[in-house]
This record gives sequence, structure tokens and C-alpha cells, in this order.
Amino acid sequence: MINDADGLGVSAHYRRIALAIVLAVVLLGPAYHAISTRPTGKTWVLIVGSLVMSGLAAWLLNFANPSQPRDSQIVTAGLLVLGIFLFILGGEKWLGALAVAAAIGGRVRGTPGWAFVGPAACTITGIAIASVNHYTFGNTVAVVAVPPLAGLFAYSAARRIDAVDSLRRTRAELARAAAAEERLRIARDLHDLLGHSLSLITIKAELAGRLMRADPDRAASEIAELESVARQSLSDVREAVAGFRQPDLAGELAAARQLLDAAGIVTEITAADTSGLARDVDSALAWAVREGATNVVRHTRATRVAIRVSRGPREVVAEISDNGPAALDGNGAGPALTAARMPEPDTQAAVARARPVFGGSGLAGLAERVRSLGGELAAGSVEPRGFMLRVVVPLSPQA
Repeated sequence: MINDADGLGVSAHYRRIALAIVLAVVLLGPAYHAISTRPTGKTWVLIVGSLVMSGLAAWLLNFANPSQPRDSQIVTAGLLVLGIFLFILGGEKWLGALAVAAAIGGRVRGTPGWAFVGPAACTITGIAIASVNHYTFGNTVAVVAVPPLAGLFAYSAARRIDAVDSLRRTRAELARAAAAEERLRIARDLHDLLGHSLSLITIKAELAGRLMRADPDRAASEIAELESVARQSLSDVREAVAGFRQPDLAGELAAARQLLDAAGIVTEITAADTSGLARDVDSALAWAVREGATNVVRHTRATRVAIRVSRGPREVVAEISDNGPAALDGNGAGPALTAARMPEPDTQAAVARARPVFGGSGLAGLAERVRSLGGELAAGSVEPRGFMLRVVVPLSPQA
């Protein structure tokens, strides 16, 4: 019955044990008093009934199987009948049994039906016995008031405990969701960081290898730059894992030119004044430039790339276009990712054949970043030859 998977079972277990002990004391107190006097047959019936009722209550609180509610309902009904029987047989001294019978349904089941039936039946029984036995005014008030109050308090306690447990489970679920989101963020950042940096390192290493004999001085220069890029990549990875790094557009434009120049690709960069952009907007555009430049080097045979960043009254647009053949996925197997959104009408004429590209997680991660700011991403082949990545981000980001 007790589930420790969510961290709640242990505390609930001890709480139920404590409640079972309290109920046992309430039920067995009159029995102990009866034994101290001269016990009769009636007394022994009350003692045995109290023991049975205590055992059933302990089982219901600690060992009942939630997946088999019928068993719990039968035991709850048995406790109700037994508590009423003990009160009828023993009189006002066994009012505790009547109170337990009234409370057990609401406390264990936590449903309005049981919380009403138990107190109502016990109250009616108390009124009837008080009338037949001519109880005093105080005893009559007790047998009339105790059952409904016991049922009400027990039901309220059950609902409060259920609410607290639900809140704890919700908090645990939110913590797990936050951890999953953080893992996704780290994976996305590492992909974007390493994809760009490793591409540059690979190109410079190949270039240095070709120049080793023909031009040792330039080869040494390329190796020195390769070391610098590797150190910067290591720093970027550490910052990304720590959650501190947010790339800036100006830095990524410069890095893109360095990467494309190293790959022997003619680069044309046109950027409007983007000073004063919100940090999230600047970061999203920087990731777009990084992803576009990296994909050109890794997936196309382009000889010319144009990077344009323009700023309008409400949005900023980044476009990365090349003159290479249709882009392939990471395995060279052909298109694999559909564009998230089509560009504006005036640009759709250029993007004539928007179709899936790049099977990796780069554009998918970029699309998530852009969508989180209320922006749009489009990627597709253009006529007559080439590929375009277009990102539109509003100046005032909207979730």
C-alpha cells in the first residue's frame, strides 16, 4: 500500500501508525477499565469487539490495497457496524467506539459519501440510545455532537493530507521537468558550440597539414590559431554547462567570417545597427548566424555566402544564403527537416522550393529558441541554386 517512489510513502506510513495507536487507545481504554472490575459475559464481548475494531482500523490505515477499494469499503462498513454495536451494548462509556466509527469512513476513504454515511448513522444511533436510556442532558449532547464532529474533522484532515501530498508530487514533477529542460538546454548549447568550433578546428587542421611542407610558417600560424580556437571552445563549453554563456551577434558575425574564410568561401556580411537589442533577441540572432555558417561548411559545397541582418520597426531579420547545391543531412542522405515557417511574401519568391533540410538537431534547437521568443524560422532551397536560412525575431519577445 505504501509507495516510497515519490518520497512521500515514509512520512505517510509513520503518520498512519501514529493514528492507529491513537485509535487503539481510544477503543481499548474502556475495555481496560472493564477488565479492572469484575468482568461478565457482556464485558468480554465488549473487550473482544474493541480488539477486533482496533485490528480492523490498523489494517485499514496501514495495509489496505488502494487498487482493491472494495475490500476497504467492506472493512469500513464492518467498523461502522461494530462501533454502533459496541455503543449500544456498552452505553455512554463506549462513546469512543461510536466516534471512531463515525470518523473512520471520512478519514480513510476521503470521500463525501463515506464521510456523510458514517456520522449520520452514528448520530441517529446516539439519539435513539439516549432517548431509550434517558441520558442526562450532557450525555445526550455528547452522543449527538461527537459523531458529526468526528466525521467532519476526520474528513477535513484527510482532504488536507491529500492536498499536501498532491502539492508535494506536483513539486517533484516540476523539479523533474526543470531537470529535463536543463539537460535539453545543455545538449542544445553543446551541439551549437561544438558544431561550429569543431568544424573550424577540422578545417584549420587540414589546412595546416597541407601547408606543413610547402609553407611551414603559415602552417605554424594556422596551428596557433587552431590552439586558440580549441581553448576558446573549451571555455565556451564550460560556460554553457554553467549556464552563463549567451553569444552576442557581433561576436558571431566575426566568428562566422573567420570560419567561412578558413573554408575558402567568399563571404559577404551586411548588418544593420543592432545595438540596444534585448539580450534574448541578440542571442537568438547570434545562434542563427552560428548555425547557418556551420551548416554551410559542414553540409554544402558553396563558394559564396551572404549574411544579412536587417532591423525593422517591430522585428529583426537574419538571413544566411549560399550558392551551394541542395543541403544534405548529417549522413549525406538528403533532406530531413521541414522548415518551421515560410518567409514573408516578398521573400517567398526567392525561397521557391522550401523543403526539408539537415537531419541533425541544430535547426530544431534553433527553431525552439526562435519560437520561444514569438519569432519565425524558415529554411529551404532557393532558385536557381542555393539554400537560405531566415530567422525573424520580434524586438519585443513574446513567449
